[in-house]
Amino acid sequence: MKSPEKQRSIRPLSIKRPARGGKPYFERNGVIKSLMIAFLIIFLWLIYTSNSAKDIPMPDIASFMQSNTTVTSLAERGRSDLKRFYSLDDEQTDGYLFYKAVSPMSVNEMLIVKAPSADQAADFAEAAMAHLDSQKTVFGSYGTDQMALLNAASVGSKGKYVYYFCGPEADLWYDSFMSLI
Repeated sequence: MKSPEKQRSIRPLSIKRPARGGKPYFERNGVIKSLMIAFLIIFLWLIYTSNSAKDIPMPDIASFMQSNTTVTSLAERGRSDLKRFYSLDDEQTDGYLFYKAVSPMSVNEMLIVKAPSADQAADFAEAAMAHLDSQKTVFGSYGTDQMALLNAASVGSKGKYVYYFCGPEADLWYDSFMSLI
């Protein structure tokens, strides 16, 4: 048996508290909780507003986009062409702007459609994607220059607007349109 002098005393483990204020970090005035709630609110707000767009009348969009000479170098197309190429009825839209190259061998075109609702915009965007797919099918076997432009085309929707930009200036048209809405 060991003598009591040589026997070590066993102390229970204790959790040391930080020097500042004597409270653990996570308990300090709820700062962390408040910051996390604020971050969550901002994050949800950004997600909610990410697909929204300003409600701009189509004549204003048309005059803004037509100020670019690369747009007006294409032929302005009407409602029969909108129906022919995109299967869209102009009476179902709140307006559109459609320019397409005259040559059937060119894939340069610009379409902006304003839908009455976001749900209809999704349907119009599907029609634009179907048009892009059909163009890729047509030019896939022989049109390498056209395929490069089609692969770089911008097609999508934002808010109630649907856009289709294809051509050498597609990025410029996209940036101009997005800065407007």
